[in-house]
Amino acid sequence: MAPERGSVIAKSNFPMYSVKSLDERHFLVAGGGGQAKTGVSNAIEIYELRGTETGYQASSVCAHDVGSQAPMNGATVYDGRNHLFAAGMDDECHLFSMKYKVVSPAKTVQNIGSSTEAVKRKSTKEETNGGANIDSNQTKRVTFDVGCLRTVKTDFLSDGGFQKCVQFSPDRSIIATGGGDGHLRIWKTEDLSKLHDIAAHKSEIDDLDFSPRGDKVVTISRGSSFSVWNVKDGKRHLDMEWPGKTGEHRFRACRFGVKAGSTEKGHTLYTINIPVKRSSKPDPCFIAQWDGETYKPRLVVNAGTEVLSSMAVSRDGIYVGVGMITGSVAVYIAFSLQKLYYVKEAHSIFVTGLDFMPTSENAREVTGTQDFHLLSISADNTIRLHQEPTRASYSAFILIIGLMMAIAFLFWTMAQLGL
Repeated sequence: MAPERGSVIAKSNFPMYSVKSLDERHFLVAGGGGQAKTGVSNAIEIYELRGTETGYQASSVCAHDVGSQAPMNGATVYDGRNHLFAAGMDDECHLFSMKYKVVSPAKTVQNIGSSTEAVKRKSTKEETNGGANIDSNQTKRVTFDVGCLRTVKTDFLSDGGFQKCVQFSPDRSIIATGGGDGHLRIWKTEDLSKLHDIAAHKSEIDDLDFSPRGDKVVTISRGSSFSVWNVKDGKRHLDMEWPGKTGEHRFRACRFGVKAGSTEKGHTLYTINIPVKRSSKPDPCFIAQWDGETYKPRLVVNAGTEVLSSMAVSRDGIYVGVGMITGSVAVYIAFSLQKLYYVKEAHSIFVTGLDFMPTSENAREVTGTQDFHLLSISADNTIRLHQEPTRASYSAFILIIGLMMAIAFLFWTMAQLGL
């Protein structure tokens, strides 16, 4: 049976702004209510995804309170032993370590939650329900120890800085941050010491990403061009203009994708572009594909009039996912930018984050044989899973037999007609 499109797999106690897959079974969400004393926690929460008889569900295995600041953006990386999560919290970047830990089911309940009353209530509710987050048939369960390793101030806007975006380099050695003061800053992951401080843009940096080879960083701001920077020396490599009419559209997000799952075969840059102004007759948004070496535009497609708010590219470079301020979610085939999947208003409010789950053999044991598994989050507190069944394929033998039968039928028809 085909999976339900955009099904809710979990609900959080706080509005979420970042979602990142950790492995074939686990993903994290982060967000919160900020410094307002509303009782809404600021937290990082890790979920385990499981298949059920009726679909999929995700259960919380760890919730970590992060204090008075809400994580508004983030990036993850795996160093071979632990996962690292770099979170933008006001004008700072907080680097968290997430260590795997195997515990018994009884201890798992005790480890879910944090010091905030909101998360405590969640744990109490789960215990009352007989341990909703525990599989009674298991003797052991994977959870995580979450701790903050170090913090650094990353934005220095005079009237109140704020970090808007962060990414790890492919080799995990450095972190790039951007925010309100328009500076691109590059830090060593090991100790968060600063390598480069680049006055990249006159206004805030909305998004950035490392090239898959790690030698370039692309930054976008509220304008009709993006900038490419050399990681080694921090110097500007080039600026690239939007191919459409100047002043009508601006860049909103950027992501690199590898070709055929390998950096050896090159890479592509994808951007989403939205109208500068909103009018009674909405202008279309666009998804653009750029050459990963020359940064020249290769393909631009009309993505409709629903304003795009977020984007993700699958690890194998095959799919591009986009979220919209209407709550809708769509997935495009990367090489052709042909729309493959669409759910109108999957969320009740704008999509704040997207991330693709892995599609390895181990992942198929959890999520089945689907073309993709895309997580979407929103300030509506719901986490949704989007999937598309693997398209049917036929062996070469069956195709040859079918072709031979078609030819035979053609000759028989011609003989009957005396041709």
